[in-house]
Amino acid sequence: MKSINSLLGLGVAAAVTMASCNNTGQGGKTNTADSTKNTPTIEQLTNNTEAAKQQLFLRFTEEISTDSSMVYVAKSLFDKDTVGLKIEVLKDIKPGLTNDGKVDEKAGFVKGSIKFSSIGASSDAFVKALGTMFKQPTSNKMVDQVILPTVFSSNKTTVDLTKPSTYSFKLFFENGAGEPAEVFGVVDTYRKAFEFSEKDSTFRKQFVAAFEGK
Repeated sequence: MKSINSLLGLGVAAAVTMASCNNTGQGGKTNTADSTKNTPTIEQLTNNTEAAKQQLFLRFTEEISTDSSMVYVAKSLFDKDTVGLKIEVLKDIKPGLTNDGKVDEKAGFVKGSIKFSSIGASSDAFVKALGTMFKQPTSNKMVDQVILPTVFSSNKTTVDLTKPSTYSFKLFFENGAGEPAEVFGVVDTYRKAFEFSEKDSTFRKQFVAAFEGK
């Protein structure tokens, strides 16, 4: 894997934060009636399947608190198909950036502080959707094992999942197709959602392979 200093810097961290702010309109619409009923509104996975950089939106439909983590079932729609994942986020993830914006190389990178696992047919549909968007061949099936990317916390404060807020991360997915797939991730406890944002299109093959377990 590339060195930490080559993977990240202040500019990347700032870009992640800006991306999360700019994504407010990406699938973040909330139906007033549904909000009143406290019913999650499932949006489209992407607003533009041909975008040069994809932003993938998944709404939290279930939340379970454990002693050490929050487990979210997150879903969206790809055309008319429901796609989804189980996303487990450790509580109190330490900041990866110091107050002056420097990378904390010791505390910033943690393998598996965010975990992804299958919920069955909806997760298989997620992999199929990735293949369609990224024009990559797939088995249309998500791996049964839990996916444990290396996670960099692009935050200056400790993650508090009990409060409405937005937390940005950079995720490195190991795979058998090439270099670790680098993507941005956002845990949004205010809108109750998770978002993937592409760093660039060169990691698409590896990203799909990671979710297929290849």
